[in-house]
Amino acid sequence: TRTVTITGTHSPEGPERINSRLSEDRAKVIENYYRKQMDKYDYAGMADSIKFILKPIVDDWGMFKAALAEYDGITDDQKSEILNIINGPGQFEEKEKALQKLPSYKKIFKDIYPGLRAAMTEILTVKEKKTDAQISVLAKGIAEGTMSADTLSIEELMYAATLTPSLAEKEAIYKAAIKKADAWNAHNNLAATYIAMAIEDPSKAADLAGMAETQVDLANKKQESPEAYVNAASVYLMQGNIDKAYDALNKALSLNPSSELVSGLKGVKGAIEIRKADYKAAVNSLTGAEATADNLFNKGLAQLLDKNDDHAISAFDEAIAQDKGYALAYYGKAIAYARKGEADKLIMSLKDAISNDASLKERAINDLEFRNFADNPGFSEALK
Repeated sequence: TRTVTITGTHSPEGPERINSRLSEDRAKVIENYYRKQMDKYDYAGMADSIKFILKPIVDDWGMFKAALAEYDGITDDQKSEILNIINGPGQFEEKEKALQKLPSYKKIFKDIYPGLRAAMTEILTVKEKKTDAQISVLAKGIAEGTMSADTLSIEELMYAATLTPSLAEKEAIYKAAIKKADAWNAHNNLAATYIAMAIEDPSKAADLAGMAETQVDLANKKQESPEAYVNAASVYLMQGNIDKAYDALNKALSLNPSSELVSGLKGVKGAIEIRKADYKAAVNSLTGAEATADNLFNKGLAQLLDKNDDHAISAFDEAIAQDKGYALAYYGKAIAYARKGEADKLIMSLKDAISNDASLKERAINDLEFRNFADNPGFSEALK
């Protein structure tokens, strides 16, 4: 706790000098009580660090007006009479004397005034923040069912999923978050996790894509969002439904995505445009996309397919800088160098490609892009 604000108030009757003292005295009484209790129970030695702020309110009709508005013991006409006096000309004590002449005065004196003779307390407390390590441990317990879901807030639980690199742990945490709050973003993040799992293990891609599709559908039913439609586009791409993916992206764009999301969206859009053979549009989209290895590779691929070999090589180099083991980027460079007739660079790139993915050897043997180098000893050596 950092501060305790005590507001002392008074009812309207009584001279100003008395009311002033009453409101201040009430605040001081509460302060003294708190200090005694703090001295009694202050095991951590924190009492001296707490600041008390006293706010005596004198000659203020605000609280009385609020109480009068809620009061149903008199008629609306009688309330109007009272408000006409309060809002009219004259000093505070003069208005109070005028109120005493009204037929309704006895009722408000009996029912409203006592509630104004009080001291109210506002306590400002700084909530202690859990460490990332604590959140991770607690989230794991919630996901495994060994801890109550109430141990963490939904925000903390969702945050916990970002702290682990394990996709399996992310999945478990997002499932726990859905069970706790069933929020759209929990469904959407679970979909994103399934997409990542499908990329990591292509043998399970079909099943995982279906699971991801279910989650994005649930997310959008709860609340349409550009994030969920971008994930939907990724799912449809994995399923080979290019047109549906493109529609999902257009829907995402119509929902005013953030600039950060647009960056990710353009990566998916560029991949779709490559599939649609719109290579210039793909390059344009991927130029504005997040500079991930995949986006940079796709940009190089679009440029390669558009016969822009020099730019393709540059993009492939950028992808390799992000991921030294990106076999297809090396292979793309080999094709570009083959077109340029640069045998040495072709062979070097092809060796790098095959060393990172041996299956590319078979592809290179049958790839017509390399037909002019079939008799080159270095090329033949690279394929052994």
